Amino acid sequence: MRRLLIFAVLAAGMVLAMRKVAGIADPAMRERCSEMCEQMLSNMPESFPPNRMMADLEALKDQTARILEVLEEP
Repeated sequence: MRRLLIFAVLAAGMVLAMRKVAGIADPAMRERCSEMCEQMLSNMPESFPPNRMMADLEALKDQTARILEVLEEP
């Protein structure tokens, strides 16, 4: 029983330590993954569906900005 309690306390301590390390490393890891995804997408052809989708989103954003400008004119 005593060994089980010691094991449980050590396991809980290790879990807490791992969560703390993951919390510290998370922003750096997220930044690195983001850079890798951007690099991978930039190497793909323009007809690649995610690239087309991003181009369509940019065009939609520009069109929306133009529509808002027209609507705001007196």
